[in-house]
Amino acid sequence: MTHFERELEIFRTEEETAQQYFFSYLSIRSLAGSNGEVLTMMNKAPLFWVTAHHALLLSAFIALGRIFDQNSKHNLNTLMSAASKELSAFSRPALAARKQAAGLTPAEAAAYVKGKHELTDDDLRRIRKEITCWRRVYDDRYKDVRHKIFAHKALSDLTEANKLLARTKIDELKALFAFMSALYSDLWEAFHNGIQPSLNVRAFVLPPRPRVSGQQMLPGETVYRECHGVLESMLVHAREG
Repeated sequence: MTHFERELEIFRTEEETAQQYFFSYLSIRSLAGSNGEVLTMMNKAPLFWVTAHHALLLSAFIALGRIFDQNSKHNLNTLMSAASKELSAFSRPALAARKQAAGLTPAEAAAYVKGKHELTDDDLRRIRKEITCWRRVYDDRYKDVRHKIFAHKALSDLTEANKLLARTKIDELKALFAFMSALYSDLWEAFHNGIQPSLNVRAFVLPPRPRVSGQQMLPGETVYRECHGVLESMLVHAREG
């Protein structure tokens, strides 16, 4: 496994974990706000649900920090640096060698890579430009929330903490997670299938359908659905009891 492959896998686990925390938080929030029976049930154990809800949001912000903060060991800069240093791994000969290792004959591998895209410095510059835009968003509205409220408790004044939180936007965070999902997918496809990165971001569909435009649900959509299912099954159990 190359250094780039390791960094890409680390990025996948980080961004999907952050997705799962954030969309679990949204799932609880949305169902409790729209279903009075669910809210009544949750109010039978209010401390637990407040704790769980807060823990999910805290964990999402901590994971975001590992992805975007410049001093994090495995951040977006590390990932893009690995891709830049290993551009030869994205060549057609390198792709053909990987396909042979996966079981294709030399002739089949040669046919497969014909016309495939080889990742270029221009591709990486375009991706870095998008990352820079999203890092500015993170730095402007979410970094201080992560560092001063969740990670280090630099703010003890509730009013000041609420001012920071008021600047956050759920739809913006959903778009940020959608970008990271598209980034992982594009880099994976470029390495494994020779497809040029498009950064064609797909918005999350909530509540999710089983498939969206023929695609598998994203982890955030899956956990959103599962969290709804868990809460609704607790209602069924309570009724039957």
